[in-house]
Amino acid sequence: MSASRATFRPRLALRFGITGHRPPRLDPALNASIHADIARIFRRSTAALAELHEAHASMFDPRPAKVKLVSSLAEGADVIAAEAALDTGVSLSACLPMPQERYARDFEPAEWQRTLRLIEQSDNVLTLSSHDKDEVGYEAAGRIVLAQCDILIAVWDGESAAGRGGTTQIVAEAIARHLPVIHVHARGEAPPQLMWSGLHEAIPDRPSLDGVQRASAFDSLASLVEALCAPPTNERDAECLRAFLEEKVASPRSYSWPLLLSLTGARPWRRFSVRAASPEDSARWFAPLTHPFAGHGSFGTQLNERLLPRFARADSRAGIFALRFRSSFVSNFAMAGLAVFLALLGLLVPEAKKLLIAIELLVILLIIANTRGARKVDLHRRWLEHRHLAERLRLLALSAPLGRLGLRDVEDGTTHPNWVAWYARATARELGLVRAHVDAAYLEKLRRSMQRMIDEQERYHRGNASAMHQSNHVLHKAGDLLFAGTVVACAAYLALAFTIGTNRDILGLGLAGLVTFVTALFPALAAAFYGIRMQGDFAAAAERSNALVRQLARLRNAIDGDEPEFGLMAERSRRLGDIMLSEFGQWQMHYETRPLSLPG
Repeated sequence: MSASRATFRPRLALRFGITGHRPPRLDPALNASIHADIARIFRRSTAALAELHEAHASMFDPRPAKVKLVSSLAEGADVIAAEAALDTGVSLSACLPMPQERYARDFEPAEWQRTLRLIEQSDNVLTLSSHDKDEVGYEAAGRIVLAQCDILIAVWDGESAAGRGGTTQIVAEAIARHLPVIHVHARGEAPPQLMWSGLHEAIPDRPSLDGVQRASAFDSLASLVEALCAPPTNERDAECLRAFLEEKVASPRSYSWPLLLSLTGARPWRRFSVRAASPEDSARWFAPLTHPFAGHGSFGTQLNERLLPRFARADSRAGIFALRFRSSFVSNFAMAGLAVFLALLGLLVPEAKKLLIAIELLVILLIIANTRGARKVDLHRRWLEHRHLAERLRLLALSAPLGRLGLRDVEDGTTHPNWVAWYARATARELGLVRAHVDAAYLEKLRRSMQRMIDEQERYHRGNASAMHQSNHVLHKAGDLLFAGTVVACAAYLALAFTIGTNRDILGLGLAGLVTFVTALFPALAAAFYGIRMQGDFAAAAERSNALVRQLARLRNAIDGDEPEFGLMAERSRRLGDIMLSEFGQWQMHYETRPLSLPG
């Protein structure tokens, strides 16, 4: 896989969604003022985005920043916003709640021609399947618009919902998701207001429509755009982001972890490798998830030319840092055991004591240098962060063809995401809305994509569970044997002491010195094995993988038996994401509490 440096720099973008009333609830006499307010929002956002691009040029693709509107193009607010977007140079994507021939029945002929012209000017059009009830299609389209945007513009009269999927419901859901909402009053009774949990001093877990903070939209737009789109400014996150954007990262040989897996029988010797998978390897494994969507307009292009190489880089680097971190702690415990061996060997070979002490000192210095080096490079955190990014991008490849970008899910409501969350969100913005008609063929393609990801994850976790169980079992048994050997040595020495005495030599070595050597070395080696087991979390890792296999198998069975229905498939996709990120969260929690330290 060949990718230019620009491939990894996200293009700066900002995505708006629109929801609002239709006639007669929306007075046509107010269309011009609503159009003017929305156009002003777009112009100010475009200017703020251009300033942001100039201020952080090194972090972004050099192409100009882009503002996008996603709309269902229903009569009324949707059409007004779409026309305001095109008038101000903002590009348009359309999410239609039903096929065009059915959708046209909801319009007067003249109004449908107006909407049809907007559909023709849209970059991408996603058309949902027909439903027995129109409300189902409108609700699904409304939720896709939410999942596609950074900011929701709501042309709303402030009153309660008139039906399923109505403006009030969509606004309430947006606020609960920590999505900024710009309220353009449908009756012109007040200037546009920003409603957003990010305005709170302490961000609530689930903000409500009644309790959310409000501010002047025009006064807040510049700071809002910066909060949503600016790259991390704290020194560490900025440094990590710059490092990810660079083309090369060192992939040195790491022997200790692969050797441990092979010696314990967890990995066949034919698979012994001292290097992590390359980006090209990761891309080959991932490509079957992205290539089926290559023909779906600019979305397919971005999926394969942007998301694919970014996932490959994140996945490969996660593997590199994981291998180096794991090899570091295995080496530390192995060298600690060696240091004890060298110290005790002086009892048996006193004439070599000086040499042995010198070698022991060197080993201890190597342990210190290894630990400090791993900490300096921050192997532990960089491994976890790159793994987190790879998992986010992996799931994005599955959710984006369903219209779900999850631009707010990534940061979980915070206004200052770390570099991983920021980069995942920036990549999602570039993907945008898929160009597709959600017919039986497309639904089957989505099903196969989910099945393929589940099968791949099942295979991985079955293998991981087996490998971790085998390593844990062998290390545990080895430790038990060493302690048993210590007991035997102590008992034998006492038996000899009370029978024939201990003033004897074995192979020219004093019995007392030999027993001291064995009874001190064996527990030290057993402790080293125990330390490797605890640091590597073998038993818990095996159980987590086994639990994940069970959850994935249940989900796979459910997907196999599902009727081909878009909403159900979207729900299955959400469930798969929850399973995978929950497992990663448990795994991350363990390793964050056990950074590399001196064995003691």
